[in-house]
Amino acid sequence: MAQDANTPVSPLTALARRWKLAAALVVGGALAGAGLALATPATYTGEARVAVGSQSLDARIVAGYSVAANQLASDIARYVNDRQAQGDLAPVLGERADEVERVSASPIAGSSVIVVEVDATGADTATQAAQAVAQQLVDQVNSANTGAPDALLQQYRDLTAEVERARQAAAQAEGALAEAQATGAAPAQVEAARLAAQESAAALDVLEVQQQALSSRYRNAVSNTPSASGLSVVREAQVSRDDRSSTLQRNVLAGAGLGGLLALLLATWADRRRARRSADAAGEAPGGATIDVDRDRRHADDVSPTSAR
Repeated sequence: MAQDANTPVSPLTALARRWKLAAALVVGGALAGAGLALATPATYTGEARVAVGSQSLDARIVAGYSVAANQLASDIARYVNDRQAQGDLAPVLGERADEVERVSASPIAGSSVIVVEVDATGADTATQAAQAVAQQLVDQVNSANTGAPDALLQQYRDLTAEVERARQAAAQAEGALAEAQATGAAPAQVEAARLAAQESAAALDVLEVQQQALSSRYRNAVSNTPSASGLSVVREAQVSRDDRSSTLQRNVLAGAGLGGLLALLLATWADRRRARRSADAAGEAPGGATIDVDRDRRHADDVSPTSAR
């Protein structure tokens, strides 16, 4: 059965009839999407890696060391705060700090390595920022270690000097007490000298105990700090990825889809308009006179036999 010219067709049929229009709009939309993607600055991701503890096999044979290092890496990764890190990058990057979009750090599962990532609109900015954040993390954690060997060694040297002065003071107090007893000084003077000697000896004992404790802390720091919680950059920052390709593909697909949708709407509208024009043309006489169906029916009633009688 032939399709009535006055009846609109389905939107897909109307689109198929105007396939050239559809192809032009799809291609045009895809090109527009590609142009927009190329005009939009790409986002580059700079990546640096930081290791927690010693990476030698000698350290990893210690029972529980790997598990502790992995847990420590997970905890240290939380030190990197996006907003704070972006603020800290301002002195390093200067005006380019505005190019930084995101800063993050996360541990690699099953390892003691932390991945530091920085997203920026410039490749050089991303790598420089990632390197700066990784180094800041290393410096922050290593300097926060209260058992740093150098600091403990300086404290031990200062305390040793105090112990030596206290030892000399105690010796002088003992000498003064012996002299007071030998010369037959007054009982009050002897008692005062005895109290001074006791106080000097007690102060010396306290300092010696502190010296021994500090010496033990220093030995532990020297033997454990490098392999327990020290951080080091194991891979310098470099660009790991960018979103240029993905953005181009996404925009091309979106532009082609919008072009196809627009072609469908235009084809449907054009077919509906054609149908209306065909219907309007069918309601007119060949010579241009309009056919009035109701008037013809009334005229037929007037000439019927019943009216004649």
